Amino acid sequence: AAERAQLIKLGIECSDNRFRAKLHVEVIQNLSMLGPKRGNRPEAICDGMELGRAYIAEGTEGARKVARRLELKRWSPQEIERADEQEMESLGRTSALGPQASAVVQKLIPPGEGWTRYDDDMLMDQRSQIYFVQVGPRRGQYLKHDPKSNRFEDVGVPHASKEFPVTLSAGSGCSVRRGAKLDRIVVLNDIAKIARLALKFPLSFVDTPACAYALFQGLRNSEAAQWCAENFHKKLLPMLAEKIHSYEDDELRSLLNRALEALDAELLLGAGGAASAFSGCCALVALVLGRRLVVAGVGRVRVVLLPETGPPRPVLALCLGDFESPEERARLQGVGGAMVRDGLLYSSPLECSDDAMRIVAARHVFEVFQSESGVPTDVKQIKSIYRKLALRVHPDKLPEGADPSIYKMAFARLDSAKDALEAMITEDAALCKELYRVLNSEVRTRAGAIGLLGTEDADDAEKVSKGLRKKLEKMRHVAPDFDRAEAVCCEAVATLRRAFASESLPRHEALLKEGLSTSRAMGARDSRFPYPLVQMKPESASVHLPDGRCRVALLCGATATFSDDILVSSTARLARQPKASALRWCMDADQQAACASALCISVACTAEGPATKRQRTSAAGPEGSVRVRHILFAHLQLRQPDPMARRPGTARTVQEAEVAALAVLEKLVLADKDPNVFLRACRELSDCQSGSQPGALSGDLGWLSRGQQEVAFEDAAFSIGLKSFSDLVTSSRGVHIIQRLA
Repeated sequence: AAERAQLIKLGIECSDNRFRAKLHVEVIQNLSMLGPKRGNRPEAICDGMELGRAYIAEGTEGARKVARRLELKRWSPQEIERADEQEMESLGRTSALGPQASAVVQKLIPPGEGWTRYDDDMLMDQRSQIYFVQVGPRRGQYLKHDPKSNRFEDVGVPHASKEFPVTLSAGSGCSVRRGAKLDRIVVLNDIAKIARLALKFPLSFVDTPACAYALFQGLRNSEAAQWCAENFHKKLLPMLAEKIHSYEDDELRSLLNRALEALDAELLLGAGGAASAFSGCCALVALVLGRRLVVAGVGRVRVVLLPETGPPRPVLALCLGDFESPEERARLQGVGGAMVRDGLLYSSPLECSDDAMRIVAARHVFEVFQSESGVPTDVKQIKSIYRKLALRVHPDKLPEGADPSIYKMAFARLDSAKDALEAMITEDAALCKELYRVLNSEVRTRAGAIGLLGTEDADDAEKVSKGLRKKLEKMRHVAPDFDRAEAVCCEAVATLRRAFASESLPRHEALLKEGLSTSRAMGARDSRFPYPLVQMKPESASVHLPDGRCRVALLCGATATFSDDILVSSTARLARQPKASALRWCMDADQQAACASALCISVACTAEGPATKRQRTSAAGPEGSVRVRHILFAHLQLRQPDPMARRPGTARTVQEAEVAALAVLEKLVLADKDPNVFLRACRELSDCQSGSQPGALSGDLGWLSRGQQEVAFEDAAFSIGLKSFSDLVTSSRGVHIIQRLA
């Protein structure tokens, strides 16, 4: 702070009889910042004092935040009277380091926050490992240490954070048709603030606005989705802070992929006991930096850009994972051990009366033959079993209505399994039985892993596993499933190393019997090891947000299958209400889906400069206030009684209240020229006492100033235009629809 104080200059600019404070900072890149235009000089002096103090205390970001707040600041007569221009101009000098000031002033101060002292001559940014030289021959240079040459290399000037004229507003929707809510949605409206407050490090070099969003759709249960939602920012933000120079689009795409991979890696280990390793989720994450939108996803997810005028633009096509597609079916059949039933993918062998389907889904050559003893005793028995099965699955013996491709694949696999078993029996019949024992072990359960390795101690199990693999090494050149046998041994060790609680183990292992709706997912370890039926391969994309207004639809699960035209037509009148748009998509999703979720981001990009709060245009009320009316939909999940309620809410849950509010909002925007529609709905449906007010005053809350209502309510009330309707707004009282009257 003292070093920053040495470098600031504060003054007043005058133009057209209007005054504004000016903060100028002499750093390696000079920084100038202006306060709002004022009608007199003393007010501008007050602004300058605030800007100077903020920069000294918190640096550039702190001064920028104060500059934004000053747009709405009204100085009191007492504060204006105390304004002293000489005190303002000397602010930096009076905050000096006393006797050490002359030494400090010689050292350059780099822009941004997070710099720590490395030695007498250099500062260092810990996360990016970038050094800044303050004094000496390389004064003003940014360096990075090369461990190979053990030298400092020049890396150029870091990225200068730029504030783009972009306004964002996000809203999410979720519709639960049956069972528990499996989806989790994350909205991070200011990642720099979250990094500073929650993770205790700055993000000074990212463009603003800087926001992040995520949807996690739980598979089997909500454990994986819940854990990912809680830890998404802990993976993403430290990775983002690793670079203080400008990011290319492909680097940001790679960064999101790495964040998903980091979450997945911990899910596979059971997330420290917070989630079962067999719980899974689809994931869709998005990052907005200035005018750049970067997305990444795995599973049934999709992203579409919906301009206010013009056709929709796909950003991220529907990700892979549809196991009904020919390509994915071929991959699963090549892996073996997959069975699809009732639209779900199972990794456990299911009873199947159809020999062709059983052979195609077999996990290894022994399962193809399904001998009573497990392993045929000799070549003669192999040929006998082969002849019986060949008659049942030969393509020429195709039953009526059967799939010819299945029978062709089954017959081809039966042929290859016969040749492999004959070679294995000839090589070593005893080792064939040991190989069968390994391949047939259910090592995904703790009991199965102990049964294979004969111990529950993980270190001893590691030794037994190595010995078993070495023993089977002789079969490598003749056994087509040798690599899988090795994978089974390794997975048995991993199962025993995984932390577990005895009381939750049965519940976790019961998930093995549940299928998955996609073949791309995070977590779901049982479907990925030792047989990779499910894959975790993130797909990513990036786009620059266009001028004007648009919406970004982040779709997961049932909503991801919507056509672009349906996304637009179903919410054509809700273009400025992102939460209502997202909820409408969820309500219109496939009714057979247990749960549907979506997130909508409303974007406004202008060319004039950063968007400011909409100002009151009526002179009838107090300065800085707005007049609004509302309709309240209360529900039974309120945490505390509402003293302003005129009756208990009829909705049981927040979701029911949101659905009821959505139906009313759609009617209001459809009849926005008829004020009686609002009044009738308010008198009939509003659970607030204001709904009982007579005539045109129904729902009227009068003039509101900042600080009188909850933040969510205030932000909505002050951001909408005259006579316009807000999005669905959730507060501690319930769900609101707000209309601004003046």
